[in-house]
Amino acid sequence: MINILLTNDDGVDSRGLEILAGSLAPLARVWVCAPKTQQSGTGHGITVRETVLVREERIEGAVKAWSVEGKPADCVKIALLALMPEPADIVISGVNNGANLGTDTMYSGTVAAAMEGAINDLPAIALSLHEGSAERREDDFRRAARIGASLYKAWADHTLPIKPGGVLNVNVPDSRAGEIRGFKAVGLGSPRYNDEYVLHEDTGEYRRYKLTGERLPSSEGDPALDTVAVAEGYVTMTPLSVHMTEHTLLRELEQILKTGVAERWGGSPGRGDW
Repeated sequence: MINILLTNDDGVDSRGLEILAGSLAPLARVWVCAPKTQQSGTGHGITVRETVLVREERIEGAVKAWSVEGKPADCVKIALLALMPEPADIVISGVNNGANLGTDTMYSGTVAAAMEGAINDLPAIALSLHEGSAERREDDFRRAARIGASLYKAWADHTLPIKPGGVLNVNVPDSRAGEIRGFKAVGLGSPRYNDEYVLHEDTGEYRRYKLTGERLPSSEGDPALDTVAVAEGYVTMTPLSVHMTEHTLLRELEQILKTGVAERWGGSPGRGDW
């Protein structure tokens, strides 16, 4: 039977994780390793200078569950390398409480956890739920979990291509968008915020700030972008890769270096100019 490593960045006690574990449990062996506390926006950091504290937890539907006092990528790394007694076949991260669209994926702990799976040559899914009303949050989570389970089944049936080392970033509209209009394969947009650092304390010796702000309505009109499609009621699917090389620029740089122009940047090799 397939082994799923389930994780998130909202913490091991999050409702989205619990509901998704229940949706996946009838389909595969689910192992949970998630942060002990909220880790949204922590990106792809890992703990390298301190020890990592791990506790066993109880989550309905999980073969075994652990919490980690660390970041989302820590959870995936330590689960794969030290905790799971069996190899994982796929990493699923979510259901995140809030969308991870466009350039926000650079900050996202949800996406980072999935990326850590990809770094370890596994296929991965990052599953996020667009912001919605508190009254409908339970229903929204359940709908997102059902969609996540259906995508997992499609991957297991070889009808959804997620290759080892690849991440499928999925965002599910909340109930404000009405009925789901379908699935869309889209690129990353560029969400905008009215960010502001608010001064909380000024002692004369130091100042303490807190970042605040909200996502602004998308001004992008291209329906082929995730920021637009999710607002139109589509489940967005964006394939991501850990390989960040910009190949067009790489080829341009190769051509530039062939002209010998680099010698004007700092001297000639072999002459001690560097």
